[in-house]
Amino acid sequence: MEYLLAVLSGGAAVAVIEGVKEALRWRRERRAVLSDRQALHTDERLQSMERQNAVQSEALKYILYDRIRYLGREYIARGEIDFDDRRILNAMHKVYHDGLGGNGDLDTLMSQVNTLKLKPKA
Repeated sequence: MEYLLAVLSGGAAVAVIEGVKEALRWRRERRAVLSDRQALHTDERLQSMERQNAVQSEALKYILYDRIRYLGREYIARGEIDFDDRRILNAMHKVYHDGLGGNGDLDTLMSQVNTLKLKPKA
């Protein structure tokens, strides 16, 4: 009888150990699946953010283009510009042209603005 109990309790211990090992294996595999899903979602989110960034950069380029063109024409119509306004307009043009990849359409306008007479400070 003792022999039978020893065999059964040993078998029970083996069964418990195997059950624990199986549970740990399942948990590792589950974590790996979740990690793979998160990586996929991260890639999708990154691509979405890159597309959104490109669209926003293009929108900013058109806003700057319009603002530079408007202000440049106003200063040319007045025939003068103050130093700070010219400095700011040139900085805006640099961002538009160099930073956002503007196509040079405003270069002629900016040349005209930069030759305007400087208005004395008030």
